[in-house]
Amino acid sequence: EGFKLIFTASFQSRRINIMSEPPHHALNKHGFRDIICAVSAVRGFRNGIITGARIRLPYVFQALIYAVLFREDVKKRVTFVIKQMFIHGKNLGLFVMIYKSLCCLFRNFGVSGGIDSWIAGFIGGYWAFGDNKGISGSVNNQIVLYLFARGLQGILLSGVRRGIVPQQLDVSTPGGFRIFAGFSLALILYLTEYEPKTLSVPFWKTMDYLYYHSDSGPMLAKTDAKFLPFIILGSISLLYPLRSSLGLEQMLQKILG
Repeated sequence: EGFKLIFTASFQSRRINIMSEPPHHALNKHGFRDIICAVSAVRGFRNGIITGARIRLPYVFQALIYAVLFREDVKKRVTFVIKQMFIHGKNLGLFVMIYKSLCCLFRNFGVSGGIDSWIAGFIGGYWAFGDNKGISGSVNNQIVLYLFARGLQGILLSGVRRGIVPQQLDVSTPGGFRIFAGFSLALILYLTEYEPKTLSVPFWKTMDYLYYHSDSGPMLAKTDAKFLPFIILGSISLLYPLRSSLGLEQMLQKILG
C-alpha cells in the first residue's frame, strides 16, 4: 500500500511537470562506446521514416481527389506523391540518425551548451536535406522552408523572453502574431511586385494567378464553376462584422455539424 502511494504521488508529480513544461531532456546521456548510443541513432532513423510517412500519407488521398477534380493523370500524380512520402521519410530518418550520432560523440567529449546542436544540426541538414534537384529537392525545399519559418518564430519568442525583442512582437500573442503576419505578407508582396525573379517558379505562378490574372476576364470562368460553393460561402462570411452567425466557421459548423 505504501509503495502504491509513493508510485501514485510520483506519477502525479511527473504528470504535473509534463503538463506545465514541455518534456525537454538531454539527448544521448549514455557513453559513446555504449551500444545503446548506436541503437538510439537507429531508432531515430526508424522514427524519422515513420514520421515522414505519417505526414505525407494524407497527401496521397489528396492527390487522388485533386487529379479527379481537375481531370489530370491520376497515376502520375499519385505516384509522384508516394515517391515524396518515401523520400521525406528517408531524408528525415537520415537526419535524425546523423544528428543523434554526432551529439552523442560531441557530448562525450565535453562539447555541449548549444554548440553541439548547431554543429550536428548543420552537418545533418547539409547531408540529409541539402539536395535541391528532382523529387528529393522538392521535398527538401518544403521541409527546409517550413523549419526555417518555425525557427524564426522560435527566435522571436526567445528574443521576447530575453528582453531583446519588444513585448509587442511576441508572436504567441494575438497582437504580436498580427504584426508577424503583416510583415510576412508585406515581404512576399514586395518581392512579387518588384523582385519576382527571387521567387520560385511554382510559387510565382500562384501569385501571378492571384494578383495578375484577376486584372481581367470573366467573373467566373467555366473551368472555375465547380468552386462556386466556396466563393458563395467566402463572400457571405465578409458580412461577419455585421452579424456573428455569418462567420465562416459558424456557417460551416451549421452545415457540416
